Amino acid sequence: MKITPISSAANPLLKRIRSLHERAGREKHGQFILEGAKLLEEAIARNVEVLDIVASTLWLAGQSEAGWKPALQEITVVEDKLFDQLYTTATSCGVIAVATAKQYCLDDCLQGDRTLIAVADAVQDPGNLGTMIRTALAFGATGLIATSGSVDAYHPKVVRSAMGALFALPVMATADIQAVLASLKSSSVRLIALQPRAATKLGEIDMQQALAFVFGNEGNGLSAACRRLVDDLVTIPMPGAMESLNVAISSAIVLYECARRRSCV
Repeated sequence: MKITPISSAANPLLKRIRSLHERAGREKHGQFILEGAKLLEEAIARNVEVLDIVASTLWLAGQSEAGWKPALQEITVVEDKLFDQLYTTATSCGVIAVATAKQYCLDDCLQGDRTLIAVADAVQDPGNLGTMIRTALAFGATGLIATSGSVDAYHPKVVRSAMGALFALPVMATADIQAVLASLKSSSVRLIALQPRAATKLGEIDMQQALAFVFGNEGNGLSAACRRLVDDLVTIPMPGAMESLNVAISSAIVLYECARRRSCV
């Protein structure tokens, strides 16, 4: 293994990693960061294209003693003071990798009658979107679509919250909720949106068909365009005195119920 030391914050690799903290940088380079050895190993196991690995001097010394083997033949090492500028976690993760962000299209999410897509309509919280991605993979969804106004799926906190699910589930970003819903309809996918106090209950819909469930923004709920275009508005019946649920929790209930009804669990 070749170890290359870097001692300058102005090094092009370190500058690129810092730029990947922001959405504009990720979109410019088509790359994102993996923070921590566990996430790096998960990405490698899922055949994600890992381009660079950078570790802190102190962390790498400890891992060498433990027999850690990096994915690449070359690893860059920097002093802890420089490494502190690279991570976005509360405490040092020790190692960061740069990976290629995979681009998906609608066809990647379609699987005939077994299609099950979660649509995140302007979901803004990274923890929520990451949890939705993780939940979608767990309950057999065939893809997730994040519309305009949603947090970037490769935001560092989304990547961490998804806990590797981002590397196994097609996650598509689109600018226009109306366009994506029209495309889903033309692909014979039934569109169902979650809304508190809707007349139809979740248990009353047929789930033995191609489905896309739309989950609205945390504060404003579904957009007017979304309510107009979907086939059904449904509610999760709640006997307790609560009006609504967190969007990630709602997605977990809905996708589990669909998996159960399809006899997947």
